[in-house]
Amino acid sequence: MRSKVNTHLTTRSCSGKIRGVKLGNTGLLAIALLLVGAFSARGAETPIRVATPGALTGAIPVYLGAKKGVFAKYGLGVEVIATRNEQMNMQALMSNSVQFLTSSTTGLFYLAKQGADAVGLCSWNNSSPYSLGSRLKIKDLKELRGKKIASSGAGGRAEAFILFMLSKVGLDPKKDVQIIGLSGGSAVRLAAVASGNIDATLISTLQGRYAEKIGLTVLTLPLEYMWGINLTRKSYLDKNRSIVKAYLKGLAESVRLMMADKEGTIKLMTQVLRIDDRDSVEYAYRMTVADARPDLYPTEEAITNVLKTMGYEDPAFLSIPPYKHFDLSLIEELKAEAR
Repeated sequence: MRSKVNTHLTTRSCSGKIRGVKLGNTGLLAIALLLVGAFSARGAETPIRVATPGALTGAIPVYLGAKKGVFAKYGLGVEVIATRNEQMNMQALMSNSVQFLTSSTTGLFYLAKQGADAVGLCSWNNSSPYSLGSRLKIKDLKELRGKKIASSGAGGRAEAFILFMLSKVGLDPKKDVQIIGLSGGSAVRLAAVASGNIDATLISTLQGRYAEKIGLTVLTLPLEYMWGINLTRKSYLDKNRSIVKAYLKGLAESVRLMMADKEGTIKLMTQVLRIDDRDSVEYAYRMTVADARPDLYPTEEAITNVLKTMGYEDPAFLSIPPYKHFDLSLIEELKAEAR
Protein backbone atom coordinates (compact mmCIF):
# COMPACT_ATOMS: atom_id res chain seq x y z
CA MET A 1 0.00 0.00 0.00
CA ARG A 2 1.43 3.36 -1.02
CA SER A 3 0.37 6.93 -0.49
CA LYS A 4 0.58 9.48 -3.31
CA VAL A 5 3.73 11.50 -3.70
CA ASN A 6 3.34 15.06 -2.51
CA THR A 7 4.23 17.21 -5.52
CA HIS A 8 5.87 20.12 -3.80
CA LEU A 9 9.22 21.72 -4.42
CA THR A 10 11.19 23.79 -1.94
CA THR A 11 14.12 26.06 -2.66
CA ARG A 12 16.61 26.80 0.07
CA SER A 13 19.40 29.30 -0.39
CA CYS A 14 22.65 29.20 1.54
CA SER A 15 21.20 31.99 3.67
CA GLY A 16 18.48 29.60 4.79
CA LYS A 17 15.49 31.24 3.09
CA ILE A 18 12.85 28.79 1.96
CA ARG A 19 10.27 29.10 -0.77
CA GLY A 20 7.78 26.52 -2.01
CA VAL A 21 5.46 26.01 -4.96
CA LYS A 22 2.76 23.45 -5.67
CA LEU A 23 3.17 21.59 -8.94
CA GLY A 24 0.16 21.20 -11.17
CA ASN A 25 -0.09 20.82 -14.94
CA THR A 26 2.31 23.73 -15.31
CA GLY A 27 4.62 22.44 -12.59
CA LEU A 28 7.84 22.36 -14.57
CA LEU A 29 7.23 25.88 -15.85
CA ALA A 30 6.63 26.95 -12.25
CA ILE A 31 9.95 25.44 -11.27
CA ALA A 32 11.73 27.24 -14.08
CA LEU A 33 10.18 30.60 -13.26
CA LEU A 34 10.87 30.21 -9.56
CA LEU A 35 14.49 29.33 -10.12
CA VAL A 36 15.08 32.14 -12.61
CA GLY A 37 13.84 34.54 -9.96
CA ALA A 38 16.15 33.01 -7.39
CA PHE A 39 19.16 33.77 -9.56
CA SER A 40 18.24 37.21 -10.87
CA ALA A 41 20.90 38.90 -8.70
CA ARG A 42 23.89 36.61 -9.30
CA GLY A 43 25.82 39.24 -11.22
CA ALA A 44 28.70 37.97 -13.38
CA GLU A 45 28.70 34.50 -11.84
CA THR A 46 27.37 31.65 -13.95
CA PRO A 47 24.16 30.51 -12.20
CA ILE A 48 24.20 26.83 -11.28
CA ARG A 49 21.25 25.02 -9.74
CA VAL A 50 21.79 21.76 -7.85
CA ALA A 51 18.79 19.67 -6.81
CA THR A 52 18.84 17.33 -3.82
CA PRO A 53 16.05 15.12 -2.46
CA GLY A 54 14.84 14.54 1.05
CA ALA A 55 17.01 15.12 4.11
CA LEU A 56 19.74 17.09 2.30
CA THR A 57 22.68 15.24 3.85
CA GLY A 58 24.17 14.48 0.45
CA ALA A 59 24.27 18.19 -0.35
CA ILE A 60 26.19 19.35 2.73
CA PRO A 61 29.43 20.04 0.79
CA VAL A 62 27.47 21.95 -1.86
CA TYR A 63 25.69 24.06 0.75
CA LEU A 64 29.01 24.70 2.48
CA GLY A 65 30.81 25.63 -0.72
CA ALA A 66 28.03 28.02 -1.72
CA LYS A 67 27.96 29.70 1.68
CA LYS A 68 31.73 30.01 2.04
CA GLY A 69 32.31 31.30 -1.50
CA VAL A 70 34.18 28.25 -2.75
CA PHE A 71 32.18 27.93 -5.96
CA ALA A 72 32.36 31.69 -6.49
CA LYS A 73 36.15 31.32 -6.77
CA TYR A 74 35.50 29.34 -9.93
CA GLY A 75 32.95 31.78 -11.32
CA LEU A 76 29.83 29.92 -10.23
CA GLY A 77 26.79 31.15 -8.32
CA VAL A 78 25.42 27.92 -6.82
CA GLU A 79 21.90 27.47 -5.43
CA VAL A 80 20.74 24.22 -3.80
CA ILE A 81 17.19 23.21 -4.67
CA ALA A 82 15.61 20.91 -2.09
CA THR A 83 12.96 18.72 -3.70
CA ARG A 84 10.53 16.39 -1.95
CA ASN A 85 11.86 13.18 -3.45
CA GLU A 86 14.07 11.61 -6.09
CA GLN A 87 11.32 11.56 -8.73
CA MET A 88 11.11 15.34 -8.59
CA ASN A 89 14.89 15.54 -8.70
CA MET A 90 14.91 13.63 -11.96
CA GLN A 91 12.11 15.75 -13.42
CA ALA A 92 13.98 18.93 -12.55
CA LEU A 93 17.14 17.74 -14.32
CA MET A 94 15.36 16.51 -17.43
CA SER A 95 13.36 19.74 -17.74
CA ASN A 96 16.58 21.78 -17.57
CA SER A 97 15.35 23.46 -14.39
CA VAL A 98 18.61 22.46 -12.68
CA GLN A 99 22.08 21.67 -14.02
CA PHE A 100 23.14 19.05 -11.46
CA LEU A 101 21.64 16.51 -9.10
CA THR A 102 23.32 15.43 -5.90
CA SER A 103 22.44 12.37 -3.81
CA SER A 104 20.19 10.96 -6.58
CA THR A 105 21.80 7.53 -6.33
CA THR A 106 19.11 5.44 -7.99
CA GLY A 107 17.98 8.35 -10.16
CA LEU A 108 20.94 7.98 -12.52
CA PHE A 109 20.09 4.38 -13.34
CA TYR A 110 16.36 4.95 -13.67
CA LEU A 111 17.06 7.75 -16.14
CA ALA A 112 19.61 5.65 -18.03
CA LYS A 113 17.18 2.76 -18.28
CA GLN A 114 14.70 5.09 -19.96
CA GLY A 115 17.37 6.27 -22.39
CA ALA A 116 17.37 9.71 -20.81
CA ASP A 117 20.10 12.31 -21.20
CA ALA A 118 21.94 11.71 -17.89
CA VAL A 119 25.49 10.90 -16.81
CA GLY A 120 27.19 10.33 -13.45
CA LEU A 121 30.19 12.53 -12.67
CA CYS A 122 31.48 11.61 -9.23
CA SER A 123 30.65 10.61 -5.66
CA TRP A 124 32.04 12.31 -2.57
CA ASN A 125 30.82 9.57 -0.19
CA ASN A 126 30.50 5.82 -0.78
CA SER A 127 29.32 4.63 2.63
CA SER A 128 25.94 3.27 3.73
CA PRO A 129 23.42 6.12 3.90
CA TYR A 130 20.96 4.44 6.24
CA SER A 131 20.18 2.94 9.59
CA LEU A 132 16.78 1.59 10.60
CA GLY A 133 14.71 3.49 13.15
CA SER A 134 11.85 1.62 14.82
CA ARG A 135 9.41 2.21 17.64
CA LEU A 136 9.66 -1.53 18.34
CA LYS A 137 12.34 -3.16 20.47
CA ILE A 138 13.80 -5.26 17.68
CA LYS A 139 17.26 -6.66 17.10
CA ASP A 140 16.90 -7.92 13.53
CA LEU A 141 15.09 -6.87 10.37
CA LYS A 142 13.30 -10.23 10.37
CA GLU A 143 11.18 -8.96 13.26
CA LEU A 144 9.48 -6.49 10.91
CA ARG A 145 7.26 -9.21 9.45
CA GLY A 146 3.68 -7.91 9.32
CA LYS A 147 4.72 -4.34 10.22
CA LYS A 148 4.33 -0.96 8.51
CA ILE A 149 7.50 0.51 7.02
CA ALA A 150 7.74 4.01 5.59
CA SER A 151 9.76 4.56 2.43
CA SER A 152 10.46 7.42 0.06
CA GLY A 153 8.04 6.05 -2.54
CA ALA A 154 8.56 3.97 -5.68
CA GLY A 155 11.67 5.01 -7.57
CA GLY A 156 13.39 6.55 -4.57
CA ARG A 157 16.72 5.55 -3.08
CA ALA A 158 15.21 4.56 0.27
CA GLU A 159 12.61 2.44 -1.50
CA ALA A 160 15.23 0.45 -3.38
CA PHE A 161 17.40 0.11 -0.29
CA ILE A 162 14.64 -1.23 1.96
CA LEU A 163 13.52 -3.74 -0.69
CA PHE A 164 17.09 -5.02 -0.90
CA MET A 165 17.66 -5.23 2.85
CA LEU A 166 14.31 -6.97 3.55
CA SER A 167 14.92 -9.51 0.79
CA LYS A 168 18.42 -10.10 2.12
CA VAL A 169 16.98 -11.36 5.45
CA GLY A 170 14.34 -13.52 3.77
CA LEU A 171 11.30 -11.24 3.87
CA ASP A 172 9.14 -10.70 0.80
CA PRO A 173 8.62 -6.91 0.58
CA LYS A 174 5.33 -7.44 -1.26
CA LYS A 175 3.81 -9.98 1.12
CA ASP A 176 5.53 -9.89 4.50
CA VAL A 177 5.45 -6.14 5.24
CA GLN A 178 3.37 -3.08 4.37
CA ILE A 179 5.47 -0.39 2.67
CA ILE A 180 3.99 3.10 2.77
CA GLY A 181 5.43 5.91 0.66
CA LEU A 182 5.96 9.20 2.49
CA SER A 183 7.54 12.14 0.67
CA GLY A 184 9.59 14.85 2.35
CA GLY A 185 12.71 12.97 3.35
CA SER A 186 13.85 10.82 6.25
CA ALA A 187 12.94 13.49 8.82
CA VAL A 188 9.27 13.21 7.86
CA ARG A 189 9.39 9.42 7.99
CA LEU A 190 11.19 9.49 11.33
CA ALA A 191 8.48 11.73 12.76
CA ALA A 192 5.83 9.27 11.55
CA VAL A 193 7.58 6.45 13.43
CA ALA A 194 7.92 8.54 16.58
CA SER A 195 4.18 9.34 16.44
CA GLY A 196 3.30 5.65 16.35
CA ASN A 197 1.66 5.73 12.92
CA ILE A 198 4.50 3.74 11.36
CA ASP A 199 6.52 0.88 12.87
CA ALA A 200 9.87 1.51 11.22
CA THR A 201 11.70 3.43 8.54
CA LEU A 202 15.10 3.86 7.04
CA ILE A 203 16.75 6.96 8.44
CA SER A 204 19.95 8.70 7.58
CA THR A 205 22.84 7.29 9.55
CA LEU A 206 23.38 10.90 10.59
CA GLN A 207 20.04 10.86 12.43
CA GLY A 208 20.85 7.80 14.52
CA ARG A 209 21.74 9.65 17.72
CA TYR A 210 18.61 11.79 17.57
CA ALA A 211 16.44 8.72 16.96
CA GLU A 212 17.87 7.05 20.05
CA LYS A 213 17.23 10.15 22.14
CA ILE A 214 13.52 10.16 21.26
CA GLY A 215 13.24 6.53 22.32
CA LEU A 216 13.51 4.64 19.04
CA THR A 217 15.52 1.50 18.42
CA VAL A 218 18.29 2.07 15.88
CA LEU A 219 19.79 -0.76 13.84
CA THR A 220 22.90 -0.08 11.76
CA LEU A 221 22.83 -1.36 8.18
CA PRO A 222 26.46 -1.35 6.99
CA LEU A 223 26.89 -1.48 3.25
CA GLU A 224 29.26 0.27 0.84
CA TYR A 225 26.86 2.38 -1.20
CA MET A 226 27.26 5.41 -3.44
CA TRP A 227 25.15 8.17 -1.90
CA GLY A 228 27.40 11.16 -2.56
CA ILE A 229 26.77 11.00 -6.31
CA ASN A 230 26.56 14.07 -8.55
CA LEU A 231 25.16 13.87 -12.06
CA THR A 232 24.16 16.07 -14.96
CA ARG A 233 22.84 15.78 -18.49
CA LYS A 234 25.23 14.41 -21.11
CA SER A 235 24.24 17.21 -23.45
CA TYR A 236 25.03 19.79 -20.76
CA LEU A 237 28.44 18.21 -20.15
CA ASP A 238 29.23 18.21 -23.88
CA LYS A 239 28.33 21.89 -24.28
CA ASN A 240 29.63 23.18 -20.94
CA ARG A 241 32.63 21.04 -20.06
CA SER A 242 34.53 23.95 -18.50
CA ILE A 243 31.58 24.83 -16.26
CA VAL A 244 31.17 21.21 -15.15
CA LYS A 245 34.87 21.03 -14.38
CA ALA A 246 34.64 24.24 -12.36
CA TYR A 247 31.71 22.75 -10.42
CA LEU A 248 33.71 19.60 -9.65
CA LYS A 249 36.70 21.69 -8.56
CA GLY A 250 34.43 23.60 -6.21
CA LEU A 251 32.85 20.41 -4.91
CA ALA A 252 36.22 18.77 -4.19
CA GLU A 253 37.43 21.89 -2.39
CA SER A 254 34.16 22.05 -0.46
CA VAL A 255 34.61 18.46 0.72
CA ARG A 256 38.11 19.32 1.96
CA LEU A 257 36.73 22.42 3.69
CA MET A 258 34.03 20.33 5.32
CA MET A 259 36.66 17.99 6.71
CA ALA A 260 38.88 20.84 7.96
CA ASP A 261 36.30 23.32 9.28
CA LYS A 262 34.42 21.41 11.96
CA GLU A 263 32.69 24.37 13.61
CA GLY A 264 31.68 26.02 10.33
CA THR A 265 30.27 22.76 9.01
CA ILE A 266 28.44 21.96 12.25
CA LYS A 267 26.82 25.39 12.15
CA LEU A 268 25.68 24.79 8.58
CA MET A 269 24.45 21.27 9.34
CA THR A 270 22.40 22.60 12.25
CA GLN A 271 20.66 24.94 9.83
CA VAL A 272 20.25 22.59 6.87
CA LEU A 273 19.38 19.39 8.75
CA ARG A 274 17.29 21.29 11.33
CA ILE A 275 18.93 19.47 14.25
CA ASP A 276 19.28 21.72 17.28
CA ASP A 277 20.93 19.21 19.61
CA ARG A 278 24.71 19.79 19.64
CA ASP A 279 25.52 16.19 20.52
CA SER A 280 23.49 14.88 17.58
CA VAL A 281 25.04 17.35 15.17
CA GLU A 282 28.59 16.51 16.27
CA TYR A 283 27.82 12.83 15.79
CA ALA A 284 26.41 13.61 12.35
CA TYR A 285 29.54 15.57 11.47
CA ARG A 286 31.86 12.74 12.52
CA MET A 287 29.90 10.24 10.45
CA THR A 288 29.90 12.55 7.45
CA VAL A 289 33.62 13.28 7.34
CA ALA A 290 34.68 9.73 8.25
CA ASP A 291 33.88 8.48 4.76
CA ALA A 292 34.24 11.71 2.78
CA ARG A 293 36.28 11.49 -0.43
CA PRO A 294 37.79 14.75 -1.74
CA ASP A 295 38.95 12.84 -4.83
CA LEU A 296 35.24 12.38 -5.66
CA TYR A 297 35.82 8.84 -6.93
CA PRO A 298 32.86 6.38 -6.92
CA THR A 299 34.12 2.87 -6.12
CA GLU A 300 33.02 -0.10 -8.17
CA GLU A 301 31.66 -1.91 -5.11
CA ALA A 302 29.59 1.10 -4.09
CA ILE A 303 28.03 1.33 -7.56
CA THR A 304 27.47 -2.42 -7.73
CA ASN A 305 25.63 -2.42 -4.42
CA VAL A 306 23.33 0.34 -5.66
CA LEU A 307 22.50 -1.80 -8.68
CA LYS A 308 21.94 -4.81 -6.43
CA THR A 309 19.43 -2.87 -4.34
CA MET A 310 17.61 -1.85 -7.50
CA GLY A 311 17.75 -5.43 -8.81
CA TYR A 312 15.10 -6.47 -6.31
CA GLU A 313 12.70 -4.18 -8.13
CA ASP A 314 13.91 -4.97 -11.66
CA PRO A 315 16.53 -7.69 -12.35
CA ALA A 316 17.60 -5.80 -15.49
CA PHE A 317 19.63 -3.44 -13.29
CA LEU A 318 21.90 -6.32 -12.28
CA SER A 319 23.27 -6.61 -15.81
CA ILE A 320 24.44 -2.98 -16.02
CA PRO A 321 28.26 -2.63 -15.91
CA PRO A 322 29.12 -0.42 -12.90
CA TYR A 323 30.71 2.47 -14.79
CA LYS A 324 28.58 2.33 -17.93
CA HIS A 325 26.63 5.51 -17.19
CA PHE A 326 29.53 7.53 -15.77
CA ASP A 327 31.99 9.96 -17.28
CA LEU A 328 34.91 10.18 -14.86
CA SER A 329 37.23 12.01 -17.25
CA LEU A 330 36.94 15.32 -15.42
CA ILE A 331 37.79 13.96 -11.98
CA GLU A 332 40.68 12.11 -13.62
CA GLU A 333 41.82 15.48 -15.02
CA LEU A 334 41.56 17.05 -11.57
CA LYS A 335 43.59 14.18 -10.12
CA ALA A 336 46.32 14.62 -12.74
CA GLU A 337 46.44 18.40 -12.20
CA ALA A 338 46.84 17.91 -8.44
CA ARG A 339 50.03 15.86 -8.82
